[in-house]
Amino acid sequence: MVVYLDVLFVTNLMMDYITLLAASRLGGVRVSGRRLLAAAALGGGYSVLAAVMPWMNIVPVRLIAGAGMCAAAFWRQKAFVRVCALYFVVSASFVGIAAVLRHLTDRQLLLGAGYYFAVPLRVLLLAAVLGYAVSGGLLRGDAMHGPIHREIGRMTICFGTVERSLCVLYDTGNELIEPVSSRPVLVLERGCAQSLLAGHGIMLDETLDTAAQLAALPEEQARLCGLLPYRTVGAERGLMLYFRPDQVRCADGGALDCVCAVGPNKLGQGAYEGLIGV
Repeated sequence: MVVYLDVLFVTNLMMDYITLLAASRLGGVRVSGRRLLAAAALGGGYSVLAAVMPWMNIVPVRLIAGAGMCAAAFWRQKAFVRVCALYFVVSASFVGIAAVLRHLTDRQLLLGAGYYFAVPLRVLLLAAVLGYAVSGGLLRGDAMHGPIHREIGRMTICFGTVERSLCVLYDTGNELIEPVSSRPVLVLERGCAQSLLAGHGIMLDETLDTAAQLAALPEEQARLCGLLPYRTVGAERGLMLYFRPDQVRCADGGALDCVCAVGPNKLGQGAYEGLIGV
């Protein structure tokens, strides 16, 4: 079979981009399209080198190449290790489906360490769609936090003398609002909330329940806070301490009128520090 290296490069550039994009979406991280494209170009270049140097097809080299592509795409992401693991799982599912389609169509779909499409484009698209669907179905609950669409952005919160920039999950399944003002509620990790509350000299006491913490605050500090009723899966009802920030700015510079609530010690396995409904 004659292999055209330019076709091999473009094919793997496209498939690596799709794989990286799937991993980032499943992992709940936001990466620019240019960065994903640059990382996918590295993968395309590797597939060409592997075609002319067969020793590069061995498993250790493949793993190193995959790790390098993940580093180019996701380095400095808080969920770097998790999203890299997702990339390898998604990539394996794509390869498995490609192998099945090869047997079904009796046409070449894999070549060495990459893809080479000696099949109609519709077969290629079917492989990509099935791979994305299978990996998403298997990993949706842990990686993407559920079937409802979510994405992560940055917000800056000002409260007293403290200003804090953090990653926030925009959760369409979260309908939590402050009942008096109907403002949306930004739920913060406990440590993040404590760093902001310190701007007004407020210290959280883990030995007290939520209502007792509010009651223990001096009147001047208590006026800045309140109690928020909520319901979650596995707990019929509860109360969260919340405060009214001086200012909340989104990544685009726009202001958000919301209240901030003290949440659990960890949110999303460290992938973000707050979550808010949209």
